[in-house]
Amino acid sequence: MRLFLPASFILSLLLSQPGRAQGVFTGGLESQTAIYKGGSYGSNNYLKLDYMQGSFSAGIQAEYYPEPMLGYDMNLKGFGLPGKYLAWTRENWSLTAGDYYEQFGSGIIFRSWEDRTLGWNNSVGGVRATFRTSDDRLSGKILYGVPREFLHYASRQIAGGEVTGRIGNVAVSAAAVDQIAGGVSDLSGMLALSWGAGPFTASAEYVGKKGGHAESAVLGYAAKGFSASMTVRRLEGMLDRTGMNYLPSLCQQQVYMLATLNPYTTFADGEIGGMGDLFYRYKTWKFHVGGSMIYALPSALSGHDTRRLCYRDINIDIEKKWNRKFKTVAFVSIQENSPSHGQRKATNAQNVFVLDGLYKFNARYSLRAQVQYLYSQELTKDWVAGMLEAGFAPHWTIHISDMYNHGDTREHYYEAGVTYALHALQVALSYGHQRAGFVCSGGVCRWQPEYTGGIVRLSYNFRR
Repeated sequence: MRLFLPASFILSLLLSQPGRAQGVFTGGLESQTAIYKGGSYGSNNYLKLDYMQGSFSAGIQAEYYPEPMLGYDMNLKGFGLPGKYLAWTRENWSLTAGDYYEQFGSGIIFRSWEDRTLGWNNSVGGVRATFRTSDDRLSGKILYGVPREFLHYASRQIAGGEVTGRIGNVAVSAAAVDQIAGGVSDLSGMLALSWGAGPFTASAEYVGKKGGHAESAVLGYAAKGFSASMTVRRLEGMLDRTGMNYLPSLCQQQVYMLATLNPYTTFADGEIGGMGDLFYRYKTWKFHVGGSMIYALPSALSGHDTRRLCYRDINIDIEKKWNRKFKTVAFVSIQENSPSHGQRKATNAQNVFVLDGLYKFNARYSLRAQVQYLYSQELTKDWVAGMLEAGFAPHWTIHISDMYNHGDTREHYYEAGVTYALHALQVALSYGHQRAGFVCSGGVCRWQPEYTGGIVRLSYNFRR
């Protein structure tokens, strides 16, 4: 199936003197090119243009991969116009024809989204309509189309809808999604409930499909200086090889180098777990304590009739602003991960310690420094890492970092780079030796092979 909306028609609308109609024309260019040791290269390039006037909008996204960068699927190679749309939006309704992104509930049943860090884009090409009543007590959306697959469209179709009713501070949502491939229907349904009163929020969601189901619940509390949240989730038989559901890992998304070495990836065949976070602020102090625990269900394991540990962690970070110039963060993460998702009893444990400091000499100059240490008796054992970043506002940033495995391989993984920013233009150059491992964004990960080389990143955004 091919999308009926011609890209040339959308492009002609965008480039036909948009200022004459007093609309808003926006665009963005993003390019990443890597030159690897040995002479090979990879390049990912994106151009997005959008035009809006009143209730009308149109857009197009072009992508060019002469050679996809390492870690990205080679099926992306080539040029394409996978994003194009026309849309009409009024106060109580909207209509979209073309390629769009959408989500029902928390995304367990259906989510189309883009993340260029992961090389992921599963937009849907077709039609979508939304509505809501003037009092916002009833709203809904309905869609039909074909999902994107690399630079083209998949051979299956998707149809679905969601309706939400609100009474006071309670909202009830129901959704259904049908994926049709080769004339075979795969139907799934969702029922969700949410509530909020003062500082308290709560939500629950159930998703069912042939051979699988999922349940999740979230509790939250937020007041001045203090907040807390807890999430529990159970998945069984929820692996969707088409990638149209969203199952991020239920644990803290780490940002420090050594804390990201062995991330957890969701076991969609069958897991149950929960995570919680506490945040407290007192004058110039900020405290955070969080943790998660996830087990594999027996139904997802062969030869086991009890739950097996998949992952657990405890994370503590303390931020202190000592004065107007100096701020520090102390961070500890205690992690235990099962590489077999509980199929084998053996797990890998690691403890990560970080000290992060930022000193602002004045409004223009700043220096950030990190020291990190990972202690482990498994895998490649102990690591040490450091980073220095100097800022010369408003244009320049320079950084250098190194991760050294002194427990086993005795290998350095280093990087040095510089970034220049001028208004909406940003250019970054870096060179380093990168370790093989997972690159994660929002709880979803892709595999990145080891490489040595340089990368040039460029981004430019405009509005007129």
